[in-house]
Amino acid sequence: MTAKPKPRLPAVVLLFSLLALALPMATSLAVDVVDLDLRVTDADIQPSVTLKQFDNRRVEEYSVNNNVYMLKITPAAGAPYYLVDQDGSGDMSWNRGPGPNLQVPQWALMRW
Repeated sequence: MTAKPKPRLPAVVLLFSLLALALPMATSLAVDVVDLDLRVTDADIQPSVTLKQFDNRRVEEYSVNNNVYMLKITPAAGAPYYLVDQDGSGDMSWNRGPGPNLQVPQWALMRW
């Protein structure tokens, strides 16, 4: 005695009806994504500098999109130093010069 396979028509009908319902939503999402303007302008990446003057120091805040990424502190007496946000976390690290990866040019002036 062999068992007859059950017809799978209800599962197929259910699958196609779900796809038919999801298709209008997918096309409306695609239209919204196409309408986005993703161009980057100079104004988007131009840093803004805010100067703050105190009695014993001057602070320059460099920021892009209201996110401060560097502070230059110039004391009344002494050399300026920088606080730099290296990874975008908001934690500033101390730096005395333009950068840790500064390559100093080295030329041979005399050889003997």
